[in-house]
Amino acid sequence: MEYRYDLNEKTLYIEENRIPAYSLEKNEIGNCTSCDSMLMSLSYHSTGGNIAVITKCISCGAFYANIYDSDWNWVDETQVTLLPIPIPLSNPVIDSWKELEAVPIKKLEAVFSKGEIEALVARAKDENPVRQYLYSCLLYTSPSPRD
Repeated sequence: MEYRYDLNEKTLYIEENRIPAYSLEKNEIGNCTSCDSMLMSLSYHSTGGNIAVITKCISCGAFYANIYDSDWNWVDETQVTLLPIPIPLSNPVIDSWKELEAVPIKKLEAVFSKGEIEALVARAKDENPVRQYLYSCLLYTSPSPRD
């Protein structure tokens, strides 16, 4: 079975079944299979006749589901895959002078040098920017290969 975990929602997914936490109590649960450090509980989930405790290793950061029966007898342990955490993009793409003009100068100064700001303005006005400064700006604003 595939165990996946949503850190934001504190929700366990076993295959396609969504299982919300019934407790977020923090307890020492045992030792990590990977590095033998302590496992701390993150959340508790009722899975039919069993209880799944989602844990995280305090040293290596590995996540596990420790499975117990209804009498709290240990049954099994399985590694948990984390669901990706969405990262909202807060900065829209600026394609015109009007859009660039709407950005407060303090925000631009926090990221760009005076020369880089002048290059951005020149480019936005379809003038010839100083290429080295514009190139530096593109390094700051281009999406990373992961995007």
